[in-house]
This record gives sequence, structure tokens and C-alpha cells, in this order.
Amino acid sequence: MKKKKAIALAISLSLLFPAIAPLNPQAAMKDEIQAMIDQGIMQGYQDGDFRPHQSVTRAEFATFLTRALDLPSGPSVFKDVSPSLKLSAGINAAAAAKIVNGGSDGRFHPDDLITRKDMALMISNALDYLKMDVKYTAAPFTDIKDLSSAHKVAIGKNYVLNIIRGYSATTFNPMENARRDHAAAFIYRLLEAKKTSGSTEPDPSPEPTPPPVPTPDPPKEEPTPSPTGAYQVATIDASGKLTYASGSYSTFAAAKQVMEQRGQELVLKNKKIIYMPTNGGMVFAGNSGATVNLYSEPGFVTARSYAVKGAELKYITSTDSYVKASLGGRDYYMKHSDSTLVPFEGAPGRSYYRVSNGELQHFMYQPASKSYVSYVAGKAPSFLNANQKYYSWDNATFYNDQGRVAGTAYQYFQFLSARTTTNYTAAQLDSYIKKALAERQATGLAKYKDATKKSKLIGLGATLKKVEAEKRINALLVLAMAIHESDYGMSRHAQVNNNLFGIAVYDSKPEEGKSFPSPVASVNHLADGYLNDRYVVPNPVGAWKQSVSNGAAAGNKGVGINVKYASDIAWGGKVAGHMYRIDQALGKKDFGKYQIGLTNVEGLNVRSTPNGAIQFKYREAGMPVVMIGAPASGWQKIISDELRYKEAYVFSQYVTPLPIAK
Repeated sequence: MKKKKAIALAISLSLLFPAIAPLNPQAAMKDEIQAMIDQGIMQGYQDGDFRPHQSVTRAEFATFLTRALDLPSGPSVFKDVSPSLKLSAGINAAAAAKIVNGGSDGRFHPDDLITRKDMALMISNALDYLKMDVKYTAAPFTDIKDLSSAHKVAIGKNYVLNIIRGYSATTFNPMENARRDHAAAFIYRLLEAKKTSGSTEPDPSPEPTPPPVPTPDPPKEEPTPSPTGAYQVATIDASGKLTYASGSYSTFAAAKQVMEQRGQELVLKNKKIIYMPTNGGMVFAGNSGATVNLYSEPGFVTARSYAVKGAELKYITSTDSYVKASLGGRDYYMKHSDSTLVPFEGAPGRSYYRVSNGELQHFMYQPASKSYVSYVAGKAPSFLNANQKYYSWDNATFYNDQGRVAGTAYQYFQFLSARTTTNYTAAQLDSYIKKALAERQATGLAKYKDATKKSKLIGLGATLKKVEAEKRINALLVLAMAIHESDYGMSRHAQVNNNLFGIAVYDSKPEEGKSFPSPVASVNHLADGYLNDRYVVPNPVGAWKQSVSNGAAAGNKGVGINVKYASDIAWGGKVAGHMYRIDQALGKKDFGKYQIGLTNVEGLNVRSTPNGAIQFKYREAGMPVVMIGAPASGWQKIISDELRYKEAYVFSQYVTPLPIAK
């Protein structure tokens, strides 16, 4: 039977690779495939076909390497590799040899297709297992610069040994799924390199054509280690394990140079990570206090915003003096004492988004408890797929697992101006409040006991609509803020102090807060003492109030009320989520009523009429505005943020319409 299968495989290979000149790359690959079949490392399918262009799973490639290296058996170590799995023996043997690793969740994901970068990494680990000393030389591919240092080192080693090559002199295609013919060729070349261990010139077998090797620049002299240096360099694997390079250094610059020359990934100071590759991980806010400041410049002069302990930001870069991170679409600077750098590789957890029933759910990682909390942000963007994780630091631009942008779409209510009006009446808002309270009371939770009788939100509809008419603050926004801040009017601050909005409740002393004679007084104080005093008015009097004025929408940590109102970096998204749910429950009459845009220039004059008197000026770019009608003669009519005016005009070229999640 085996003889018949071998004959069938030979026939299929002869059809795939007809007789051609020996130097033809396809002929060379045919020989490599046949060699792997003859050695029993790879096999064909029941029909005798090798299927060379079929993708390879992680389990399959681990098994191929186990067979090729004749690895001894190993124990079961991965949660998702049961003894009953057909290829479990090969996976476990490769794991025991430290050729394959799982993720920080203890899973191997055996059925996932293996990419070219991960295949290179497994082969590099095999070189280490074989104790083959291969000096790292940076590969010339321009599309691997954003990979982890472990992947870059692995690709460099494979490139030096001619095991894996690129598609051109500068292109490797690291994220492409590897094929069976590639796997056969790579393992064949690995075994050939093993035969000539110590040589970096094995017989080449191009794939598909050997690219020209550029002449490298002469290497810089490596800095001299310091026995008492505070700086170290290291790499990190998928399990989060750090591997330190030998030596320590007295300066950040010296350590960073060594990191780059050796193909390492991290710089540490006294065992704390202080540098990672650009966009290579996350920053978690945290110090001995409840919040940390987010600064506008590396000198830490202006604290533009702040974040609660444990908040996650996107890492951009760092020095030994500061960390540069992104949040809410804006770059911030942080002190090292206020931040913890966590590479994506081996991270114990990270916040993510998922689509559920057409809605966008945000799962926020809590590093202290290593758990998640979630909320519904609104409609899911059409470009996001169900059952996949996506990542975003502004609730608008989303990245997939490979770090590629999946698309950009904003949540309507998150960037809707507070100066708009809702379509819902006082009676309709009251009906929603009653329904929501009944639902919470029905949960049986102690905090919602008698909610339909005790909640401080009951009967608030008329007040909300009055504030909307007289103070130009959207009633739906105010209700959403009250629901979020007072837990449907049932929080201790609401019940004892009639404080529906956490007014004067600070992270450092959460038990304290301002008292009001009634819930109505709390609503009026929010409008007069906060929103119309400094948060949504464009140019309040005084430098401090101006620092609080960042746009008249709920927003995020880059723009809007959220910048200064709450330390919770998702506060704006959560408030918008409440607005979305209220609108859904009452008939979807508000969603899409207005066209929203963002200003795109600093110092934008806002005028009463085209070429008329200036009402105010937007100091910064990125301010949310509501656009009224189409532009005319180069002017765009908008709703004015200034309390005294209802409408205004700006040059249309300075407003960019927002793509809204639908």
C-alpha cells in the first residue's frame, strides 16, 4: 500500500514539476519535496496528492520538525492540545525541545495556519536546539521592520543560512500563510545546514529566485558593558518570558545600541522595561496614586488630560526620560514612574472589541485583577467581522490581530454636539427611565432593590427638556450622563446627596462629593456650573477653564468632555453607549439626525455670517461640529458652540465629515 502511495506521489509531483533544467527553482523545490517524502518527514493525502500549494497549520509544521529532528517525546503542556489530538505527539515533542511555544493563555492554537514569520521563528528555535551558532545579521527586507525582535532575528538567521528567502530583495511577506511546498523546502534546507554545521554557505535552493544581497554598512563597535550598569537588553517570547542578553550598560544610549545590533527587542532599567520597538506594545497607567497625568510635551509642563490607574494606552516610543503613547487619537507623554510598558508578545491581557448582534462591544482589560469589564459602545462598523477581536485606542480606528488597520468609523453619539436637541419628549424620556429601572429591579441585585420607587431619576424628563431648551444642552446626553454616573439614580451619592453626576467626587476621595437639595438642582448645576461654564463653551475666561474646554461632545481622551471630566478613558464611549440604547428603545429617532464633522486646522475662526463678525476661535484642530446643509460658496453652516448663538459659519475646507459606524 505504501509503495502505491509513493508511486502516486511521484506521479503527482512529476505533473506539478515537469522535467526541466536542474537550476530552475521549481526543479530544486521538487527535489526538496521528494526528499522529505522519502525520509518520511512529510506525507501525501489519501488520494496520493501532495497538494504543494495548500497552507500549513501550526500543528502540522511542529510535527514535520519533530519528524525531521527525530525529537524525543514530551509531556502535554497546552490547554488546547489534548492527547486525543492526532498530531499531539509532534506538538508536545517540539514544545519539550523549546521549538514551539504557546501564548500567554497557555494555548497553542494547533489549527491556526502558520505564517512565514512564525515558520521562520520555529526553524530558528530548531537551530538553537541543534546548538548551531548562527551569527545574527539583519535581513534586507523592508516589510519586517514592525515585527518583534524575535521574529526579525529568526528571519535574519534563516536568511544567512539560505533556509528562507524573500520574494524580492526587499520583500519577505511575513504575514503570508506558508504552504506545504515551502515547508518541505525549508526543512530540507535546515537539514542540509545541519550537515554543514558552522558553515553559512549551504547549497542554495532558491525560493523562488535568489535576491541580490546588498552590501551592508560596516558594523558599529559595540559599547563596552559596565558591571554596575543599570540598563539591560532582552527579548520576550509568546509566553511572556524575558531572556536577558549578557552584560549591562551605564547609559540608555549604549543599551539601545546593543539592542539594535544584536537584534534584541527591549531595553530595561533595573529590570523594568523602558523601551520597546515602535508601536510594539501597550502602556498601562499606574503609580502610587489613583490617577496619572498625560502631558502635551516631553518636559511634563502641561497636563492636558489624566487617566485612571490601569488605563491602557498605545505605546509609540520612549527614551530614558519619557514614554510617548497614544490615546483618543492624540499623542501624550508620560513619566516612567507613571507607566508600565507591556509588549504585545506575551502580554497577559489587553483590551479589545468584538461584534455581537450588530453592536460593538468593548472589553476593557483590568491589569490589577487580570479580568475584563465590558460595555456596548453602539453600532458595529460594517467592516468588522463577528467572532474576531479588534483593537482600538480611540473607539474609531480598529486594528486586527496582525496590527493592520481594519477601518475607521466613529460612534455617532460619542461625537454628537451637546448643542443639538433630541427628538424625544419629556414623557418619552420618563417612560424609558421607568422601563430601565424595572429591568434592573428585576435582576434581584441588592443595589437595585425598590429602584422603581427610590431612584433619583424618576420624573426627571421635564427638567431634562427644560435644560435642553433654556441652556442648550441635549437632554439625551444629560440623561445618559446621569444614568452612567449615578447607576440609574441608585448610587450612594445620588441617594444621599441628590448628586447624579459625580460632581466634586474625586478619585483620591471617592466617598466625598457635593450635596444638592434635589435632583433637579443637580441637573441645573451640571449645566450652569460645569458644561456651560467651561466644558462645552469654546473660549471660557481663564487659562484653567480653557484647558477644560476641549469640544462640545462626550468624546474620548483626545477630544470632548472626556478629556478632563473623568479619569475613565472610556467615559465618553460609555455615555454614548447609553445614548445609543435609549435611542434604540424609544424608536431610533435620533441616530443620524445630524451630520458630524471634525475641524482640521488650529486657530479656526467661527463667524456669525460668511465673512462676518467672529463669534469665537477653535484653538485646536479636531473639534467636533454639527454641519447644517451643504457648503455654499466655500462656507459651511454649523451649530454654534457659543451659548449666545445658535448657528455659525466656517470655511468648508476646514471641516472633515466623520465616517459614522452604521
